[in-house]
Amino acid sequence: MEKRNFQSKHPDTGKEFFKQSGNNQFVFLSIKHLQSNFECFSDWTKQELAKFWNFNKRLHQMTWNDIYETGGKKDKTGLAYTIIPKEKYRSIPFISALNDVTLFELRIDDKLRVHGYRSNSIFYMCLLDREHKICK
Repeated sequence: MEKRNFQSKHPDTGKEFFKQSGNNQFVFLSIKHLQSNFECFSDWTKQELAKFWNFNKRLHQMTWNDIYETGGKKDKTGLAYTIIPKEKYRSIPFISALNDVTLFELRIDDKLRVHGYRSNSIFYMCLLDREHKICK
C-alpha cells in the first residue's frame, strides 16, 4: 500500500466530502457513536493509547479498498477487516438497535480491536475492545 498525504490530496474537506461513497475514498474515523459505557479510553494504558493514535493516523491514509484487502478468512494482514455477526453484540443495546449496517472489527495490534460500521466514507467506531473479548 502506497503511503498518501491526505491533506495534499484533499485540501477541501467540507461536509459534502465526508458523504462521498465508493471504495476508493479515504477513510474517516468518527467516535460519534462510541459506547463508553462498554469500554472507555480511560481504561486503556498510555502504551495502548499510543497504539490507537498510530492506528488512527494509518487509517486516515487508507481507502476502503485498502481496508477490505486486509480481511479474509485466513492470512489476514494489517487491520484484518472482519465482519462480526450481530449476535456477538447482544448485551450492547446500542449495537442491537442498529439496522441495515454491517458491523466489523479492525485490529490495532495482536490484542486491541475496535468495532463499528461504515457509512459512506466514514468508519463509525462504536466499541473499544482492548482485550479482544467480544469475539472470544
